[in-house]
Amino acid sequence: MTSRMVGNCLLTALLATGLASADDRYSFAVIGDMPYNPSANGVQVYPADAYLRLITAINNESGDDEDEVNFTVHIGDIKGGATRCDNNVYTQNLTYFNSFNRALIYTPGDNEWTDCHRANNGAYVPLERLAFLRSTFFTNNQSLGINKRTLTKQAGYPENSIWKKGPVLFVTLHQPGSNNNHQQVYTGFTEDEYNARNAANMTWLNTAFAMAAADNDIKGVAIFSQANPFERFLESGQGYTESGYDAFIANLRSKALTSGKRVVYFGGDTHYMRLDQPLTGAYPACVTTNPCVPAAVPASPTDRVNNFSRVEVFAQNDVHWIKVEVDEDDPGIFKFNPRRVPGN
Repeated sequence: MTSRMVGNCLLTALLATGLASADDRYSFAVIGDMPYNPSANGVQVYPADAYLRLITAINNESGDDEDEVNFTVHIGDIKGGATRCDNNVYTQNLTYFNSFNRALIYTPGDNEWTDCHRANNGAYVPLERLAFLRSTFFTNNQSLGINKRTLTKQAGYPENSIWKKGPVLFVTLHQPGSNNNHQQVYTGFTEDEYNARNAANMTWLNTAFAMAAADNDIKGVAIFSQANPFERFLESGQGYTESGYDAFIANLRSKALTSGKRVVYFGGDTHYMRLDQPLTGAYPACVTTNPCVPAAVPASPTDRVNNFSRVEVFAQNDVHWIKVEVDEDDPGIFKFNPRRVPGN
């Protein structure tokens, strides 16, 4: 079955469940890389007061009106990178997610599984932590939060979701930091997990854009994953010789250039809230291979992909959120409004 046929089938399923009959103007929230604090002696401490204030702030703006938050996406990293991956971290964050008034959609980061082999994380087996994470957060086709949303899930990768609201198609990809779990060095590591998940991610991205192409009402595609595949296309000082994101960047570039849709990538990992347009014909890409040397960002790129934007979330000690307004009548479809939480 071709990706277009799969997309048509999924689109039919979405229409059948009523998810495609949404308003043309609405808002949603994006957060991630939190809560990191407080912590003590390498252990996450709860309650996380700043994070609770953030949840309250989003809940106070939640509802069905066009200026209210209709759902929230958390792009991953529910704990600090130097704290333990104990079970209560996952169960406590599940409780936090389910305290959002509206739907909460979550995609995993590296801190909650890829990096759990570190001694200061408890020396856990990453794949065991990934299995526990999936069994905790992704047990059915419903979002988290009080007022849940039905999602279309990818077989074998329940953390990968697609949903539609009004003129936008939304897709999550399980693509964490730490080079996407590629070229790791922990005991028992093989490339099998990365290879399978990366291939599934590319299939899911293809499916999303096939669905968008099949529906003239879709004006924008919003993609969410935890990694920063631009500045960390290939991290220095980590011993990586291949980027874990090169297939994604190449596929993203191709889809953005040919889709005719407004495309936004929401990510995190580098803890610097920003809105920009980093995708060009040259960046990020390898200018030499074996090892890969990433291309520098051109000072004045003439081949910028102009229908693509990147938004990086607030993070860590900067416990705030981004409100995104969707307006079908606006040529840009998306408007981005960083929101600061009083007291944080």
